[in-house]
Amino acid sequence: MSQSPVSDPFQPQPAYTEPKKSDTGCILLGLGGGCLVALLVCGGLIGTGVFGVFAMIKSSEPYTESLAKAQSNVELQSVIGEPIEPSVFVQGNIHFKDDDGDADLNYSVSGPNGSATVHVIGTKADGSWDYSRMDATTADGTTIDLLVD
Repeated sequence: MSQSPVSDPFQPQPAYTEPKKSDTGCILLGLGGGCLVALLVCGGLIGTGVFGVFAMIKSSEPYTESLAKAQSNVELQSVIGEPIEPSVFVQGNIHFKDDDGDADLNYSVSGPNGSATVHVIGTKADGSWDYSRMDATTADGTTIDLLVD
C-alpha cells in the first residue's frame, strides 16, 4: 500500500525551532551607541571650553566694570527700564600678559522696555585698566557714553 501525503494527526510533530537570528542588528546597535558616546564626549568637551571662555571673560574687570556702569546709568535705565540684565553671550576678545593686556568686548543688556549693546575697549598697563570706549547703543541707535559720570 502507498503512503498518503497527509500526515497522521496522532503522530508527534517535530518541535518548532526559531530561525537563526542575524547578529547584524546587534553590531549596528553597538557601533551606533559607541559613536553616540564619542559624539557626546566631544560635545561635552567643546561645551566646557566655550563655557570656560565665557566665564573668564565675564569675570574680567572690563566686563564687570562696564556692566556695573550700564546697570547704574540713569539715561540707559530711562530708555530700556530696570532691572538691566546682561545676555548670556559675549563677543570679542581679551588678552592678558602679566600686568598688561587689552580688551574689546560687545554684549547685550536688556530691560523691560528694550535692549542695548554695550561696547568696551580698554588697555591694561601696570595692572590698571584705561578705557578708550565704554558705551551702550540702544535699538533706536542712540549711543550712551558709560564713561561719563
